[in-house]
Amino acid sequence: MKQNTEHMQSTVTLDIDEKAIFQVLENVTEGVARAFGSNCEVILHSLDDLRHSVVKIVNGHVTGRHIGSPMTDYGLKLLNEADSLVDDVVGVYNTKSDDGRLLKSVSILLRNSEGKIIGIMCINIDLSVPLLDFIKEFSTIADVSYEKAIEHFPSTLDDLVNETLEALRNDADIQAKLSHSEKNKAIVMELYRRGMFRVAGAVDLVAKKMGISRYTVYNYIREAKIKLTEQI
Repeated sequence: MKQNTEHMQSTVTLDIDEKAIFQVLENVTEGVARAFGSNCEVILHSLDDLRHSVVKIVNGHVTGRHIGSPMTDYGLKLLNEADSLVDDVVGVYNTKSDDGRLLKSVSILLRNSEGKIIGIMCINIDLSVPLLDFIKEFSTIADVSYEKAIEHFPSTLDDLVNETLEALRNDADIQAKLSHSEKNKAIVMELYRRGMFRVAGAVDLVAKKMGISRYTVYNYIREAKIKLTEQI
């Protein structure tokens, strides 16, 4: 999209809380781009200075932009129409790059705690790339840096506890010569390590499903805390 930088003026002076929002969204920008691959450009615009609104961009080769590039003409139009828009998520829509490639795009208006617009996040996917090439890159896992991820997708806390307990019981059963109480302790300590007890109500539910008291669960949690502290 063409940019008209004439008369672009700063419209927002970001305070410390709003700057913190952008710091968080920089990681979101990076994460979305990594999920979809190099043919997906993700841009974070700040309204602090419309002449240099791009504060974070990943895969900028899609449109040829970089950090410090200005707001686009379409972005300016969105800002002018923001009060009349039904949804802060604008799209999905098709647009064209300056060299004529078709892009599938979505723009997201970003607001502060008072509802004032402070930026725009844009996602542009290059549709000119051969579909097989896009699928090949999209489906390839280039880097697994956080364990081997096995994730369940429960719809309720009950489902979450049931699925996790079942998996841990299977693991505990493999361990030879563990008494029933030792297996329970091992399971609760592993649940703690995995962060299960950060969820409100998890202690009561785990105690009920394991057939032990809340007091016992809390004792095992205390032991787990001590053990993890000693390992640090």
